[in-house]
Amino acid sequence: MELWESLLTKSDKEIIKMAKEYGVELTVDEVRQLRPLAEKANITWLLTGIPEHVLKKAESILGKKKYKQYKKMLDSYY
Repeated sequence: MELWESLLTKSDKEIIKMAKEYGVELTVDEVRQLRPLAEKANITWLLTGIPEHVLKKAESILGKKKYKQYKKMLDSYY
C-alpha cells in the first residue's frame, strides 16, 4: 500500500527515483498512467492483495518485462 500511496503523494521524479532503487526504470509517462490505478487503492488490499484487474492494467502500461520487475518491487512491500 505504501508504494501505491506514494503514487498519490510524491512527485514523478521521486517515484522514478524510488522505483530505480528497486531496479525498475519507470518513465514519467508510466508513472502518470499508474496514478489512476493508485487512486483506486483501499485498505482491503492489505488483506486481499491488489486485485488482478489492477495488476493486468499495470502490466499493460509497463509491458511484461518491466511489469515483472514492478511486481517484484510491490511484493517486497507486503
